[in-house]
Amino acid sequence: MATVSEEIAQRDRSFRDRLLEEYGGLQGILFLLPTLVLLSAIVFYPMIVNGFLLSFKQFTLNPDAVDPWVGLDNYQYWLFGAGQSLFLFSLKMTLLYELVVVPFDLVVALGAALVMNESLPARPFWRGLMLAGYASPAIAAGLTFGIMEQAAQYGIIYNTLNIVFDIPASGGITSNTPWAFWGVVIAKVWRDFGFMYVVFLAGVQSIPKELYEIAKVDGAGPVQRFRYITLPHLRTVIVTVVMIRTVFTIGKVAIPWAVTKGGPVNYTTFLGVAIFKRAFLDWSMGLAAALGMLFAVGIIPLILIWVRTETEDY
Repeated sequence: MATVSEEIAQRDRSFRDRLLEEYGGLQGILFLLPTLVLLSAIVFYPMIVNGFLLSFKQFTLNPDAVDPWVGLDNYQYWLFGAGQSLFLFSLKMTLLYELVVVPFDLVVALGAALVMNESLPARPFWRGLMLAGYASPAIAAGLTFGIMEQAAQYGIIYNTLNIVFDIPASGGITSNTPWAFWGVVIAKVWRDFGFMYVVFLAGVQSIPKELYEIAKVDGAGPVQRFRYITLPHLRTVIVTVVMIRTVFTIGKVAIPWAVTKGGPVNYTTFLGVAIFKRAFLDWSMGLAAALGMLFAVGIIPLILIWVRTETEDY
């Protein structure tokens, strides 16, 4: 049994100590070195040269043009200038998007994993069908949902929701607020819940069946078994996949762009979409790079939380 001093020492271990322990000390770090070098060449270097430095220029794609150095003007545009209202609105909608999509992903994926863990007829087929969305290209999924959310012959989602809700027929779900936001959420959850589903299914299958059998003998119902057996065993898995999904959802452009193109009137212009539109529709690469850097600064705390969570002892 650990003494009080040992418990305090364990709790007060530095982040560096936990990181070295997680990756096998210095030897583990050396094994990671080739990957770090590769990432530096194809990710970090372009990010610094083509992202950070670009954000201080009035950059164009004309190879013969001189790209003047404008200093902090691009950042001033977003933080205090004409782009402030769009930046703040996009930031608000991005946070709302995250707060809705990730919990929905979690609930749908966990529910699907629990159902697919039961004895079902043709279970391999249904398990594979759960991955249909994740296996499909994001653009194709977004365009398909954009069609299904219109008030037309193939507007399955629109016609279903319109039974309960009064959605304007003109433009369907994708061209009316606030329905456009929920149209993107539905498409995003269907497209991406497969990632969480696979991880949760593996986690559920690793739980000893004897625990459920003993709980049944003791009179525990399905809700109690889920609360006191399933959730505690999946705690680490849930924290990990939620952090991964949060980081990787926040900058995705394909689904929102394919479903609504950021409309109506910038209502679904999340930060990733705003960067895309500024760069490839307005060709303002410097402004897009500055917004991208602001975006990256906002993501860094999430990544640090994720890394710290991964190195914690549960």
